[in-house]
Amino acid sequence: MEISRRLGCSRSAVSNAVQKHKLDVQNGGYHHKKYSLSSVKLALATSQPNQFNHRFINPPETKIYDDFWELPWDEWIMACDTHSPYVDTKIFNKMIQVAQHYGIKNFIHGGDFWDQSQFSFFDIDPEDLTDFSYDVRYSKSILKALDITFKDVRFFLGSHDVRYYKMLMSKGKHQKVKDIWNLLDNDKIQVSQYRFANIGPPGTGWRFNHPKNTVKAGGLSAVRMEAKFNRSMAFAHGHWFGHIMAPDGIHHLVAPGCMADKRRVSYKNAWDTSHDEWVNAFCMVVEKNKPILFSEHTPWGLYLK
Repeated sequence: MEISRRLGCSRSAVSNAVQKHKLDVQNGGYHHKKYSLSSVKLALATSQPNQFNHRFINPPETKIYDDFWELPWDEWIMACDTHSPYVDTKIFNKMIQVAQHYGIKNFIHGGDFWDQSQFSFFDIDPEDLTDFSYDVRYSKSILKALDITFKDVRFFLGSHDVRYYKMLMSKGKHQKVKDIWNLLDNDKIQVSQYRFANIGPPGTGWRFNHPKNTVKAGGLSAVRMEAKFNRSMAFAHGHWFGHIMAPDGIHHLVAPGCMADKRRVSYKNAWDTSHDEWVNAFCMVVEKNKPILFSEHTPWGLYLK
């Protein structure tokens, strides 16, 4: 009681500290336990660094999400929404040609590399499904082509990439969201659990993301994100294609299309939508911040002479 009075804290705080740290005690009976004042102070400081009397709380022992990619690239190719195995081989192979022709060594994929329709919550006819083992085998061939072409190959996640993970979660089985990539037996690629990556510094750099909401290059959401992050923006997820300047006349707003063959995706062809049409495309950025978009409509003879 005397120590708690002199330190200005509760008796329970002193009691908990001495028990936790097993301080030496001079036992003078049940009501007369004696501890050195200095040892109690040290125990309290260790137990509650910010205050002795629990007026304040310590930070929780949980993850802080600050380990997303900050890539120092000057040139790269970004693509997205491959929905393997439904890749459009024409646009994919043109992307490989462009990378070889211009010597681009960095590649980043902006989500939905996998389709994972086998684990979808939406209605899909059985005849529209492939065997997942086939998806894995075909995806390996895509990664092999990327490995041969690029020095640095990176993927971040989209909504389809986590369908397998969500299916396991629904059955009470837990694993990391990135574990499905281990099926591809490729230790060269890098995978981020985030749905975005920063490339270059704020102000002059880029943010490539797979946003929760689909974003058109010229829409209000695109302009708001550019203002929020102070970067040029590239938006995956919508499968849309376009490029305009932000209102500041400095930053670019890009929708780099998709790598999926729209003829092969069941939910794309089974019913109509008022959304813009998908465009098979990708984007190359050179000189740190200058985007060049390539699509199924590109005059390839002009760029691949």
